Amino acid sequence: MLKSKKLLFIALLACIAGSLGAQTDSPYSRYGYGVLRDQSVGPSRAMGGIGYGLRNSQSANPLNPASYSRVDSLTFLFDIGVNYNMGKLSDEVNSEKKHNGGLDYITILVPIKKGLGLSFGIMPYSSVGYKFESTETNGSVMYNKSFSGSGGLSQVYGGLGYSTPIKGLSIGANVSYLFGTINHKRQLPAISGSGTNTSLDNTELSVKAAKFDIGLQYGFPIGKTKNLTLGAVYSPKINSSADYTNVHYIFTSSETEPTTTEHNGIDAGIPETYGLGFTINSNNKLVFGADATYQRWSKVKYSSYMNDGLSDADRFDDRWKYSAGAEYMIDPYDRSFFKKIKFRGGLNYSNSYLNAMDKNNKIDGYNEYGATLGFGFPIRDNIGQRVSYINLNFEYRKIKPKLKNMITEEYFGVSLNVNINELWFFRRKVE
Repeated sequence: MLKSKKLLFIALLACIAGSLGAQTDSPYSRYGYGVLRDQSVGPSRAMGGIGYGLRNSQSANPLNPASYSRVDSLTFLFDIGVNYNMGKLSDEVNSEKKHNGGLDYITILVPIKKGLGLSFGIMPYSSVGYKFESTETNGSVMYNKSFSGSGGLSQVYGGLGYSTPIKGLSIGANVSYLFGTINHKRQLPAISGSGTNTSLDNTELSVKAAKFDIGLQYGFPIGKTKNLTLGAVYSPKINSSADYTNVHYIFTSSETEPTTTEHNGIDAGIPETYGLGFTINSNNKLVFGADATYQRWSKVKYSSYMNDGLSDADRFDDRWKYSAGAEYMIDPYDRSFFKKIKFRGGLNYSNSYLNAMDKNNKIDGYNEYGATLGFGFPIRDNIGQRVSYINLNFEYRKIKPKLKNMITEEYFGVSLNVNINELWFFRRKVE
């Protein structure tokens, strides 16, 4: 009965996760699929976002499905995260503060048998959220221009990780269903011979696509108390499609019927991705590592119907991301609360996959810099003596455009995730 109630509770949370929405206030999210969201979860998020070489028995690591094989054969792992961000947007003249947050992700990791783990959950892929406007004149007539957008893409994934008969080698794969709707609203003047009216465009892009990740990890000792784990992940290019709808209005003194344009099956591709990383585990006290990710966005097909003002050659750039991080615990074998606290930190850097257009019609992207700090506070189950964790993470991100007159963004974030580690698969003897 207890397990049934827990499964019902988890199913309810999965339904709530459908409300994963835009968690950004960036004008750059007007382009492409918006701002890409961090795919790391749980402890790896506070370690700069590393994950390719990370084998953690305390939570799922969707960045490399080969890590699922690390799960204990009697363990059920459930992880849910929420976040809050305060952002500051500034240009050469003005600045503005933004606030957002909400439910971030849900992951579950369970063993099928020794050396074979199953994980599934829901995570964000990208976010769209912006609103800006300006007042301009046409002769003696003043009019407003405004642009706003919302939505984003989420992914529901399921994956397996398997420890092969080759000592130290694990392989795994994820299959994800990528879905979501991106909305853009644009209000502009409609100048005609009779005067200046207002036009309004509501554009909607609905994406549904399959995404695949193949991963491997190979671990071996490099000393009496140290182990090195190498990890690699590959995601093939997906030439997916989407549905496009645009509703165009012109507001005049007389009633005007809106004009609706629809196109099904337009280009909305997902890039080929390569990831390499490593971690070194020293006596289960200190874990540190680094990742490198390459996404081939320049070869992605994207429809010109989205009217972003960019050509196929200018729209996307290949993206590189580098991450490094560490985790330290005083004594993993001590029963003391303080000695089992986990201290984490990390750094990361990436260039943008998207380009944006400034007020002078120049086109370029931005660089993103990040730093993370986190703490894992243990919670002991009095019945099963399993250790769960409450993870508190702090993050700083800075988006620095390559063109001086574009907007610089700074974000200060706090995230909290609860990682439940329970003994679900233990059979009691009946006497």
